[in-house]
Amino acid sequence: MNLAPEDLARANCYALLARLFQAPPDASLLAALAASVDVGSTEDNQDASEDAVLPAAWNELGIAASRATVASASAEYTDLFVAIGRPKVVLYASWYLTGFMMEKPLAALRDDLAALGLARQDEVREPEDHFAALMEAMRHLVGDSDRPEVQRLALQQKFFLAHIDPWSDKLCDALDAAQDANLYRAAGNFMRIFLALEKDFFQVE
Repeated sequence: MNLAPEDLARANCYALLARLFQAPPDASLLAALAASVDVGSTEDNQDASEDAVLPAAWNELGIAASRATVASASAEYTDLFVAIGRPKVVLYASWYLTGFMMEKPLAALRDDLAALGLARQDEVREPEDHFAALMEAMRHLVGDSDRPEVQRLALQQKFFLAHIDPWSDKLCDALDAAQDANLYRAAGNFMRIFLALEKDFFQVE
Protein backbone atom coordinates (compact mmCIF):
# COMPACT_ATOMS: atom_id res chain seq x y z
CA MET A 1 0.00 0.00 0.00
CA ASN A 2 1.42 3.36 -1.05
CA LEU A 3 1.03 6.45 1.10
CA ALA A 4 -1.29 9.20 -0.04
CA PRO A 5 0.57 12.42 -0.94
CA GLU A 6 -0.76 14.19 2.16
CA ASP A 7 0.44 11.38 4.43
CA LEU A 8 3.84 11.38 2.78
CA ALA A 9 4.07 15.13 3.40
CA ARG A 10 3.06 14.63 7.03
CA ALA A 11 5.63 11.86 7.50
CA ASN A 12 8.31 14.10 6.01
CA CYS A 13 7.42 16.94 8.41
CA TYR A 14 7.70 14.60 11.38
CA ALA A 15 11.01 13.28 10.04
CA LEU A 16 12.37 16.82 9.65
CA LEU A 17 11.41 17.79 13.20
CA ALA A 18 12.96 14.58 14.52
CA ARG A 19 16.19 15.32 12.69
CA LEU A 20 16.39 18.97 13.74
CA PHE A 21 15.93 18.20 17.42
CA GLN A 22 17.98 15.02 17.56
CA ALA A 23 21.23 16.80 16.62
CA PRO A 24 22.43 20.02 14.99
CA PRO A 25 21.74 20.18 11.24
CA ASP A 26 24.59 19.40 8.89
CA ALA A 27 25.48 21.34 5.76
CA SER A 28 23.25 19.28 3.48
CA LEU A 29 20.17 19.80 5.64
CA LEU A 30 20.76 23.53 5.96
CA ALA A 31 21.23 23.77 2.20
CA ALA A 32 18.08 21.75 1.50
CA LEU A 33 16.00 23.93 3.81
CA ALA A 34 17.41 27.12 2.29
CA ALA A 35 16.75 25.85 -1.24
CA SER A 36 13.14 25.01 -0.40
CA VAL A 37 12.10 28.63 0.21
CA ASP A 38 9.33 29.71 -2.13
CA VAL A 39 10.77 32.73 -3.89
CA GLY A 40 7.26 33.85 -4.78
CA SER A 41 6.45 34.33 -1.12
CA THR A 42 7.82 37.17 1.00
CA GLU A 43 8.32 37.55 4.72
CA ASP A 44 5.70 40.31 4.85
CA ASN A 45 3.00 38.21 3.18
CA GLN A 46 -0.34 39.32 4.64
CA ASP A 47 -2.26 36.16 3.70
CA ALA A 48 -3.39 34.78 7.06
CA SER A 49 -5.54 31.94 5.71
CA GLU A 50 -5.04 28.49 7.21
CA ASP A 51 -3.68 27.18 3.91
CA ALA A 52 -0.99 29.88 3.90
CA VAL A 53 0.17 29.63 7.51
CA LEU A 54 2.19 26.43 7.26
CA PRO A 55 3.97 27.42 4.01
CA ALA A 56 4.84 30.77 5.58
CA ALA A 57 6.34 29.01 8.61
CA TRP A 58 8.24 26.70 6.26
CA ASN A 59 9.66 29.70 4.41
CA GLU A 60 10.64 31.29 7.71
CA LEU A 61 12.55 28.13 8.61
CA GLY A 62 14.22 28.04 5.20
CA ILE A 63 15.28 31.67 5.48
CA ALA A 64 16.70 31.03 8.97
CA ALA A 65 18.60 28.04 7.58
CA SER A 66 20.01 30.17 4.76
CA ARG A 67 21.42 32.59 7.33
CA ALA A 68 22.95 29.84 9.47
CA THR A 69 26.22 27.96 9.11
CA VAL A 70 27.05 24.50 10.37
CA ALA A 71 29.12 26.12 13.12
CA SER A 72 26.43 28.60 14.19
CA ALA A 73 23.70 25.94 14.12
CA SER A 74 25.83 23.58 16.20
CA ALA A 75 26.62 26.33 18.71
CA GLU A 76 22.95 27.27 18.95
CA TYR A 77 21.89 23.66 19.48
CA THR A 78 24.47 23.19 22.22
CA ASP A 79 23.60 26.47 23.89
CA LEU A 80 19.87 25.70 23.95
CA PHE A 81 19.66 21.98 24.58
CA VAL A 82 22.93 20.72 26.10
CA ALA A 83 23.98 21.28 29.72
CA ILE A 84 25.35 19.40 32.71
CA GLY A 85 22.33 20.57 34.68
CA ARG A 86 19.07 21.80 33.19
CA PRO A 87 19.52 23.26 29.70
CA LYS A 88 17.90 26.49 28.59
CA VAL A 89 15.30 24.52 26.67
CA VAL A 90 14.31 21.05 27.87
CA LEU A 91 13.29 18.52 25.21
CA TYR A 92 11.63 15.90 27.44
CA ALA A 93 7.90 15.39 27.92
CA SER A 94 8.15 14.33 31.58
CA TRP A 95 9.72 17.63 32.57
CA TYR A 96 6.92 19.70 31.01
CA LEU A 97 4.19 17.44 32.40
CA THR A 98 5.50 16.91 35.94
CA GLY A 99 8.45 19.25 36.48
CA PHE A 100 10.81 16.30 36.77
CA MET A 101 12.66 13.92 34.46
CA MET A 102 12.02 10.18 34.16
CA GLU A 103 8.53 10.37 35.67
CA LYS A 104 5.21 8.54 35.12
CA PRO A 105 4.64 9.97 31.61
CA LEU A 106 7.82 8.20 30.47
CA ALA A 107 6.62 4.90 31.90
CA ALA A 108 3.25 5.27 30.15
CA LEU A 109 5.02 6.13 26.91
CA ARG A 110 7.23 3.06 27.15
CA ASP A 111 4.16 0.86 27.60
CA ASP A 112 2.52 2.37 24.51
CA LEU A 113 5.68 2.07 22.44
CA ALA A 114 6.03 -1.58 23.44
CA ALA A 115 2.42 -2.21 22.38
CA LEU A 116 3.29 -0.71 18.99
CA GLY A 117 6.38 -2.88 18.67
CA LEU A 118 8.70 0.11 19.04
CA ALA A 119 11.66 0.40 21.40
CA ARG A 120 14.72 2.55 21.96
CA GLN A 121 17.78 1.29 20.13
CA ASP A 122 20.64 0.06 22.32
CA GLU A 123 23.03 2.80 21.23
CA VAL A 124 20.56 5.60 22.02
CA ARG A 125 21.06 7.12 25.48
CA GLU A 126 18.20 9.62 25.49
CA PRO A 127 14.93 8.60 27.21
CA GLU A 128 12.04 7.82 24.91
CA ASP A 129 10.17 11.01 25.83
CA HIS A 130 12.74 13.17 24.02
CA PHE A 131 10.90 15.31 21.48
CA ALA A 132 12.90 13.93 18.56
CA ALA A 133 12.03 10.35 19.54
CA LEU A 134 8.33 11.20 19.67
CA MET A 135 8.51 12.80 16.24
CA GLU A 136 10.25 9.71 14.90
CA ALA A 137 7.53 7.50 16.39
CA MET A 138 4.87 9.59 14.65
CA ARG A 139 6.79 9.39 11.38
CA HIS A 140 6.74 5.62 11.72
CA LEU A 141 3.01 5.51 12.50
CA VAL A 142 2.11 7.77 9.58
CA GLY A 143 4.25 5.73 7.19
CA ASP A 144 3.39 2.25 8.47
CA SER A 145 1.79 0.96 5.28
CA ASP A 146 1.60 -2.58 6.66
CA ARG A 147 -1.42 -1.59 8.78
CA PRO A 148 -4.91 -0.91 7.39
CA GLU A 149 -5.55 2.80 6.94
CA VAL A 150 -8.27 3.00 9.60
CA GLN A 151 -6.06 1.32 12.19
CA ARG A 152 -3.05 3.40 11.20
CA LEU A 153 -5.00 6.62 11.67
CA ALA A 154 -6.43 5.49 15.02
CA LEU A 155 -2.96 4.68 16.33
CA GLN A 156 -1.61 8.05 15.19
CA GLN A 157 -4.48 9.87 16.86
CA LYS A 158 -4.10 8.00 20.15
CA PHE A 159 -0.32 8.46 20.30
CA PHE A 160 -0.38 12.13 19.33
CA LEU A 161 -3.11 13.14 21.78
CA ALA A 162 -1.56 11.14 24.63
CA HIS A 163 2.14 11.89 24.25
CA ILE A 164 2.66 15.03 22.14
CA ASP A 165 -0.31 17.38 22.39
CA PRO A 166 -0.28 17.78 26.22
CA TRP A 167 3.12 19.51 26.24
CA SER A 168 4.36 20.48 22.78
CA ASP A 169 3.03 24.06 23.03
CA LYS A 170 5.12 24.54 26.18
CA LEU A 171 8.23 23.51 24.27
CA CYS A 172 7.33 25.95 21.50
CA ASP A 173 6.90 28.70 24.11
CA ALA A 174 10.33 27.91 25.56
CA LEU A 175 11.93 28.14 22.13
CA ASP A 176 10.16 31.40 21.38
CA ALA A 177 11.37 32.88 24.67
CA ALA A 178 14.98 31.75 24.28
CA GLN A 179 16.98 34.91 23.61
CA ASP A 180 19.74 33.15 21.70
CA ALA A 181 17.44 31.10 19.45
CA ASN A 182 17.50 31.94 15.75
CA LEU A 183 17.26 28.81 13.63
CA TYR A 184 15.47 26.98 16.43
CA ARG A 185 12.98 29.78 17.03
CA ALA A 186 11.94 29.37 13.40
CA ALA A 187 11.91 25.59 13.88
CA GLY A 188 9.71 26.06 16.93
CA ASN A 189 7.28 28.23 14.99
CA PHE A 190 7.05 25.63 12.22
CA MET A 191 6.60 22.94 14.87
CA ARG A 192 3.80 24.85 16.60
CA ILE A 193 1.83 25.40 13.41
CA PHE A 194 2.34 21.90 12.02
CA LEU A 195 1.36 20.22 15.29
CA ALA A 196 -1.68 22.50 15.66
CA LEU A 197 -2.84 21.41 12.21
CA GLU A 198 -2.25 17.79 13.19
CA LYS A 199 -4.33 18.26 16.35
CA ASP A 200 -7.16 19.78 14.33
CA PHE A 201 -6.97 16.85 11.92
CA PHE A 202 -7.14 14.26 14.69
CA GLN A 203 -9.98 16.01 16.49
CA VAL A 204 -12.05 16.08 13.31
CA GLU A 205 -11.32 12.40 12.76
